Amino acid sequence: MRRVLAVALAIAAQGCIALPPTSAERLNQAAFELNSATRFGRMDVASDSVATEARADFGKRHRRWGRDIRIVDIEVEGVDMSSTETAQVDLMVNWHRIDDPTIQSTSVAQRWVQSISDWRLAEETIVSGSKGLFPTKSKEKDAPAAKRSELVGSVDLP
Repeated sequence: MRRVLAVALAIAAQGCIALPPTSAERLNQAAFELNSATRFGRMDVASDSVATEARADFGKRHRRWGRDIRIVDIEVEGVDMSSTETAQVDLMVNWHRIDDPTIQSTSVAQRWVQSISDWRLAEETIVSGSKGLFPTKSKEKDAPAAKRSELVGSVDLP
């Protein structure tokens, strides 16, 4: 009888043990929360998942979202963890200008970095699609012509 009780308790205990989320699960959760918040204009919530060095630039690039630009949908198309400290999240952003109902699509690559146990957005670049999702930067005129369409805003992190 004691053995049966011990086995039953062991089985029940296994169901109660919660394993901590993996690094990939934390990245997926952080990317989902940030991009959901930006879709609905909650930049205050989204900025919590942005690297400290990139927050000012993030705010400038997204300040028109919800005001001049309406985000219709943001879809995560892929996640690539290139190392334990960096990853790329690929997005398709469907949007339109408030004064123009034509839906635009822009492919965006986000670079994420891990600091301690949290993932933070460090950089976003437009890969392809419609322009106008982010404002252009003054550095753009100094960039080579081939790179101009990709330069949206970035922060160099170690």
